[in-house]
Amino acid sequence: MSNFEGMEDLLQDFLVEAGELLAGVDNKLIDLEQNPSDHALLNEIFRGFHTIKGGAGFLNATELVTLCHLTENLFDRLRKNELQVTGENMDVILAATAAVRGMFDMLERGLQPNAADPALLADLKAALAGQAPAAANAPVPAAPPPAAGAAAAPMVAGDGGPDWNTLFAAIATPPAVVSATGAVPAAMPGSTAVAEKTPDAIVNAAIGRRAGDKPGAAAPAGRRDSEKARDMSIRVDTVRLDQVLNLSGEIGLTKNRLNALRTDIISGRTDTETLHALDQAISQLDLLVSDMQNAVMKTRMQPVGRLFQKYPRIARDLARSLGKDVELLLIGEETEIDKTMIDDLGDPIIHLIRNAVDHGIESPEERRAAGKPAKSHVRLEARQEGDHIVILIADDGRGMNPERLRAKAVEKGLITIDEANSMDERQSFELILLPGFSTKDVASDVSGRGVGMDVVKTNIQRMKGNIAIKSTAGRGSTFVISLPLTLAILPVLLVQLGEQPFAVPLSLVREIMPIQPSAIQEVGGRATMVVRGEVLPMYPLSHLLGWPAERPPGFGVLMQTSEHSSFIVAIDGFMGREDAVIKSLDDFRPKGVSGVTTLSNGKIVLILDMKELFAMGGHSRGVPRSAFFPVEERVAAAG
Repeated sequence: MSNFEGMEDLLQDFLVEAGELLAGVDNKLIDLEQNPSDHALLNEIFRGFHTIKGGAGFLNATELVTLCHLTENLFDRLRKNELQVTGENMDVILAATAAVRGMFDMLERGLQPNAADPALLADLKAALAGQAPAAANAPVPAAPPPAAGAAAAPMVAGDGGPDWNTLFAAIATPPAVVSATGAVPAAMPGSTAVAEKTPDAIVNAAIGRRAGDKPGAAAPAGRRDSEKARDMSIRVDTVRLDQVLNLSGEIGLTKNRLNALRTDIISGRTDTETLHALDQAISQLDLLVSDMQNAVMKTRMQPVGRLFQKYPRIARDLARSLGKDVELLLIGEETEIDKTMIDDLGDPIIHLIRNAVDHGIESPEERRAAGKPAKSHVRLEARQEGDHIVILIADDGRGMNPERLRAKAVEKGLITIDEANSMDERQSFELILLPGFSTKDVASDVSGRGVGMDVVKTNIQRMKGNIAIKSTAGRGSTFVISLPLTLAILPVLLVQLGEQPFAVPLSLVREIMPIQPSAIQEVGGRATMVVRGEVLPMYPLSHLLGWPAERPPGFGVLMQTSEHSSFIVAIDGFMGREDAVIKSLDDFRPKGVSGVTTLSNGKIVLILDMKELFAMGGHSRGVPRSAFFPVEERVAAAG
């Protein structure tokens, strides 16, 4: 039974507001560490923490109030210049905010939090007294060099360092953490175990995720149903809601006008003036519905900064645990993105930032030896480009060597030597997205990868996006994620196969052209067509769907799924474009189909997932020219 019966609304309001305040406090603490003399920033942190303590008091969360009060006292001494902002003090403070976040998790279950870990409380009191903290919250030192005779990790990066996403120097397991009394403190329910220093523990402390809360995992026992409702909630600017309300009123007035005109027409009034008024009313309704659709879509849009705000702490804590100096730069936080995509983007971005800090960035010694500043930067940027959102994660680390990536893929049996020899630099970098490229025999305790790069790619593609990789050995790597602005409405091109229409995302379409059978040539066993001097592979839509070809194709749709991947899909005809309202097929979704939509004539049409269609049959290697023609025609040609 909940400890907050009758206070559920107050509890949920507190968790929403306090969660955002705590994320802001964490980010300000990271800024304060870089600018320890900024007293205005310190005052903001103090006020945020004081507000959290006040809300906890209303809920009678005594242990949370105790922890907040002790931490607040430390902030107060820093404000008065009685103590200095140091890395050690900041470790203790961030351990306290992680424990507060763990207590929030208990509150979400409807339970009063237990007392914070005694070792953490002891460290806070020691910091208040101006003493050094116990080992429990000290950073984990960087790994010592391997002992003589120890197996060295294979080196694959261009500057002599290891490739950051597959091979890296083995880092020793963090030593057991001891408290001030010399004992290993046990993790307590409702508190963050300060003994854990793995990346998983660091990430979980920063975002409040419990061990069972991996994507797709069952909810822990005792989780309140209200948490799911909270996850589905969204904050909307009242200005946007007012716009929706005004438009709905205008649509209501137009509906009344149409009803009046309908009555006139039924009664026999069909003069030119009445028909003109009907045409005007329908045009007005069309305009209003379009405006309403856009206004409702804007209510789903949220600043991506709400997603970004939890990452500076993750990067800081992980870098400090590895003995590195890394600053995460946030750019474009005001860029808006669909709320559903913000939720789904969380894990892929966390994984890419962890990879950048853990594997992409060199140690300070390596950086100095390479002529780089000891302090490194990881850039997390968001921007809108047309009808797409671009998320960029870039580091200034060791980069990747394409030749050695290909060699590693051959060694793993993921590609053949011939395939490796035919790959360009871009294709070589994309090898790290293959399942099995990052294997357990090269993963250390510190890497702790919960999801592989292939899963990151799959998650991005599930959002109808794509991921591209750029890297320069010795200078760093960049991951570019491109996503549609929203998943609810999708501009589509309606194509035909026989009499059956299908919808394909218009964002992939670059050109539509008529096709003459003589223009289809076979090069190296695959059908191709020359477009403005470029030889492009061709695929019949019937072949992708597994349908028999009934007649030679009439048109080709030039599609581009990434910056470097273009091809032509042969179709029988097309019916124009529409803005499709997507209906998902959660219970039964055939492969290669992303959803359905209803056309203006009431007909239901499948929306094709072109990337999945290609992946299903290994179509990237191409199809022969004969696949474009019906069986009878192929037999006649052979005879």
